[in-house]
Amino acid sequence: MRSVRLVLLGLFLLNSTPSFAYNFLYIHPTTGEPIKWDNTQTIKYYLDPGPWGRLTNDQAHMLVKEATKIWENASTYANPPKFEFAGYLPEDVNGTNYEKYVSLGQCYTDDLESCSSEAQKQLQTAIIFDDDNSILDNELCRITPCSASAGAKVFSGNRANPGFIVQGIAVFGPGFIFPINSNGMSVIVHELGHLFGLAHSYLNQQGFGGQYYPTMMTSAIAGQVTITPDDIAGISALYPSDTFDTETATIKGQILKSDGSPMMHVNVIARNTDDPLCEAYSFLSGRICPPLYVGTSTNCFDSDFNNVEISDFAIAGLPPGSYTLEVEEVANDSLGQTLAPGLLPDEDIFGDAEFWNEGDAVSESNTTSSIITLAVGETRENIDIILNRSEVTEDRIKFIPLDTFTPGPGTRCPSEPPVDYAAMIGIEESDPDDTSDTSDPSPSVGGCSLMK
Repeated sequence: MRSVRLVLLGLFLLNSTPSFAYNFLYIHPTTGEPIKWDNTQTIKYYLDPGPWGRLTNDQAHMLVKEATKIWENASTYANPPKFEFAGYLPEDVNGTNYEKYVSLGQCYTDDLESCSSEAQKQLQTAIIFDDDNSILDNELCRITPCSASAGAKVFSGNRANPGFIVQGIAVFGPGFIFPINSNGMSVIVHELGHLFGLAHSYLNQQGFGGQYYPTMMTSAIAGQVTITPDDIAGISALYPSDTFDTETATIKGQILKSDGSPMMHVNVIARNTDDPLCEAYSFLSGRICPPLYVGTSTNCFDSDFNNVEISDFAIAGLPPGSYTLEVEEVANDSLGQTLAPGLLPDEDIFGDAEFWNEGDAVSESNTTSSIITLAVGETRENIDIILNRSEVTEDRIKFIPLDTFTPGPGTRCPSEPPVDYAAMIGIEESDPDDTSDTSDPSPSVGGCSLMK
């Protein structure tokens, strides 16, 4: 999987100062803003008329519609576009005809004739059920196996100056449909997050219970249907409501190696001290272009790595409260390649994983932490972490151990889905014939985003 170097235009900005949080799939090459759909318009989608594994088309469509509601109603601080059913594709999309609807390539409205598929040229967002995995295996996931794939395929404007997302696809394979209440819905919700423009998150990587994984981490591992605070803050930051800036808080800073040079692509995590495993929020440092490049012709992704600004992070959408801040490695290679392909020779952290503390300095205990108390609407800046080393060593500490944190009540990270989706579509999950699907077992990896 390779990341797309695309995303937002200045005209999308509501404020003069960009606000960032979490991980976005598409970044504008000069403004550094995340590219998204125009939320004043609906996302009109065309549905594959075929079945999804053992589910009828009507049953599968009902699950898709329920999954869209989860994102659309995520938070009062989020204002994402609504999905609108525009009709059925003219045929069951399969391994013989998928090239009309599915493509690995992206294109732009300034030159639609260069688009690879007819769906792209017609700006028809397609949701497809790959009943036998032939589309995923032959096209979308032939390099990295996956159970589903989704993402933007057409942007307004052109490669040098892309605008809104105007067309996308989501393709669902049959391997993880059952159980519906965890795997099936989890895959759908995860991939729709990619279709909105969200990338993978990195939280609680050491495996402290599936209920604490963001849905955007990996769908198959998490099996989590109800989106967590990290997911909620991500969709809110990408599609902020009018009250987002005034009713949530932000932490900004940078990550530096011990010699003062910038450290890109380490995971920065803010944890609410009342519930540090559930109320946790992540951001990959250096994922965004700094304001230094906004309005210039410089491509910040190819810029000089000696620039301190490329180590910036900004975690927005935080509820008021008290937080700790930490950095750690991105352990999963597949997840790491989602956002940081080829930009560093080694994605390991330079120095030990550690907490931020007041007066953060080189060569101090990685467990020394200070509390950051945020008021409503507050932006706390200059929260900088200076790592203990300037090069990778084998004895480094990759993570702050999760047993460092005492689980809170987890009120926003329920372990069970709140809705019985199987019953909703008329499936008895207790029926042995419906609790697993062995017709086409898929690899134990999550749905991957459609990236180039």
